[in-house]
Amino acid sequence: MKDEILCNFWRCYLQKSKQAYCKRPAGETVKALSVCESSTDVDSDPERPSLLHLLSLSESEGALQTDCSFASSVSKVSENTSVCSGSVDGSLYLVKNQKEKLRMTMPMTLSFCYMALLWVREPITLSELLRFVVEGHIPYLNVFEHFPENMRLCGLDLKIFCVESWPVYEEVFNKMHELAAFLDLPRFPDITESCFLHPDMLCMKYLMEANLPDELHNWTCRVVKKTGIGEVDFLTLMPGNKSTRKVKYDVLAAAVIIVVLKLLFLLDDHYEWLLSGIAEERNKNNTEEMVVNLQNQFGKLSGSVQRAEKPNPSSFQLSWSEENTDGSCFHGHSLKGILQEKHGLLTAMNPDYWLCTVKLCNEKLCGHLAHYREVEFPQSYHFVLGLFSFLLRIQPSYIHDEVCMIEHKLFNKKLSKKMKYNRVLRK
Repeated sequence: MKDEILCNFWRCYLQKSKQAYCKRPAGETVKALSVCESSTDVDSDPERPSLLHLLSLSESEGALQTDCSFASSVSKVSENTSVCSGSVDGSLYLVKNQKEKLRMTMPMTLSFCYMALLWVREPITLSELLRFVVEGHIPYLNVFEHFPENMRLCGLDLKIFCVESWPVYEEVFNKMHELAAFLDLPRFPDITESCFLHPDMLCMKYLMEANLPDELHNWTCRVVKKTGIGEVDFLTLMPGNKSTRKVKYDVLAAAVIIVVLKLLFLLDDHYEWLLSGIAEERNKNNTEEMVVNLQNQFGKLSGSVQRAEKPNPSSFQLSWSEENTDGSCFHGHSLKGILQEKHGLLTAMNPDYWLCTVKLCNEKLCGHLAHYREVEFPQSYHFVLGLFSFLLRIQPSYIHDEVCMIEHKLFNKKLSKKMKYNRVLRK
């Protein structure tokens, strides 16, 4: 909360929800307001400072406005209220009111953090932020145990700050977008090609994370450019704009890699057998057996070496040493075995591609662009989907949605021709 951007977001939230930084009739009791009430009432207040002004306030300037804050309501509490009963409005936060979608919760605190990180374009994705929570680098479960003595909680406040489950990606992501719209935030700083959250940059990170050859990055960049998902207007958050799609930057990058793997390897459970046969012929002169190579790789994944102390937070979960000569690192490996030169360009030897879905669903009505059922797809595709699902700690269906979206952008012209052709046949 000491960060200037995050702190000013927090002040805006308190003001918008009329919990602080607003004028209140002297005898009015503390109450929770719905999103609709707060958005109309606060906007009509002529003495309310603008959001952009709040974002530019320093810590000292912001502190001067607290005379009309939540503390003024606390002083109105009757004298017979016990100090150990908790905060004045603690009971209101425990009431399940459907209108109060943006009341403060522990997952909401992470939405605030992610919103601030996105505003300053820090090189941290939402999946990484949540992983730092699970790994204990960010206090979350029983967070009140980390509070100083003068902030000791009691009564109903303990239930507010006591959670029994880890945060869910979708909940934190959706709440962040609701929060940004509720605060009337302007367009976020542009996500350009030099930004860490750009798919070209994130694809490079996840290719290293998944121990895939460097040459795949040329193909991911081609897919990003061809589909237009690297454009600034597509990537930059515009709060409250319902016409633009909410971008999950880490999920989008993983989906791009999967589409490239389908372009090159098909992932249909059959083409890989053909490629493995070709590889076997080429590796006949190699003295090491495949079994030893696999043992080396799974030995790394199993983490047999126990660390003496808790590791520092890292952007990478898996480490593949390029200096290692045992063949377990594929970063420097070539794709020449599955590529062919055609008109001066390297193209895939495999000319086929299968779509995950021919027609996308209405995401607003259905909740998903497509439906993912493991039994309906090849195991090779499911394996790759599961790998990135494990790395990002999200459901495979969310990555599958992004894969389907990219495929339809990539093959849009061919799909349009096919649909027109089918209509003619029906007639």
